[in-house]
Amino acid sequence: MATSTLLARGGQARTTIGTVNAAEFVVALTVSATFLMSMGLQHLQIVAGLLIGGMMAAPVAALLVKRLKERWVLIAVGVLVLAISLFQIGHALTGYLGR
Repeated sequence: MATSTLLARGGQARTTIGTVNAAEFVVALTVSATFLMSMGLQHLQIVAGLLIGGMMAAPVAALLVKRLKERWVLIAVGVLVLAISLFQIGHALTGYLGR
């Protein structure tokens, strides 16, 4: 959501995606620490998944943004936002209509 908003406001794709990925890593680290402190070690797999996912996503995104043309990055972000939104709408309607 942050990426698409910043790109729509005219931010450069490389700077925007890099900044958002760095922020997401910090958020994932903070959430993981909070989970660990509040739930203890019984949910360590969830915490480890958040940390590993954040650590893997940031360099991959940086590499892709560096190598792809900005137009293709913008198209990819738009398609991903649209696909996720349509999935969520479909999921919500299925749950609502299925009752």
